Amino acid sequence: MSSPLIVKSVVEIGCCKVCQGEATLYGVTDFNTICHSENASRYTYPLTGVAIYYHQCQTCGLVYTHACDDWTPADYAQHMYNEAYGQFDPNYEINRPMRNRDLILTLFKKYHGKKMLDYGGGTGTLARLMQEVGIDMVAWDPFVPGDYPELNSYEFITSFEVFEHTPDPHKTLAEVSGFLKKGGVFFFSTATTDEVSHLGMTDWYIAPRTGHITIHSEASLNALFKAHGFQITHLNRWSHVAMKMVG
Repeated sequence: MSSPLIVKSVVEIGCCKVCQGEATLYGVTDFNTICHSENASRYTYPLTGVAIYYHQCQTCGLVYTHACDDWTPADYAQHMYNEAYGQFDPNYEINRPMRNRDLILTLFKKYHGKKMLDYGGGTGTLARLMQEVGIDMVAWDPFVPGDYPELNSYEFITSFEVFEHTPDPHKTLAEVSGFLKKGGVFFFSTATTDEVSHLGMTDWYIAPRTGHITIHSEASLNALFKAHGFQITHLNRWSHVAMKMVG
């Protein structure tokens, strides 16, 4: 049975989901805003009439929304990650996994003989592509039925375009950390705002219908990973590597 699209009421001042700093209103857009569209507003018509307000932390720069804080997994499955999701993120199925496979094979050769996990890996396309070239990788995604990975058993974990989707960054990173051995490496992608902060809400990465509800700055990622005992390096705006320093 379907449920109506209901979001949390907006507050003028929010509490940052990373550093608990004061977060002020940043902007607003319709729920049906996607990453890429033929129209400049990036709206997918018809509009829902549901306003999604974003806040920005005045300490670490995190841009995020409280709108989905009360959603259940079923709400996400119905309103975001449903059968229409592929048309809003057309590279999700095969193009992006192929690029990510090539990136891992090039940059992380020393880990090719290690157990790997692709966290938030959807239906497992990247893991299958890696297995085809002899790499021991499995995938797990909280929105896809499957066996829960063994804790503290992986030396290399990937997570591509996941951290912008989570309403609870600390919960997500704590889960990743639980799978990773001490000294293990976490390679992930999410776009940071530092180079495009002047764009405000016109930044194409702010897109609730595509599931982009938490947009990081380098400072917010630094604060998040430090809190969980990681050392993080930003390779560029998109790619980041973190090493787990605690057991």
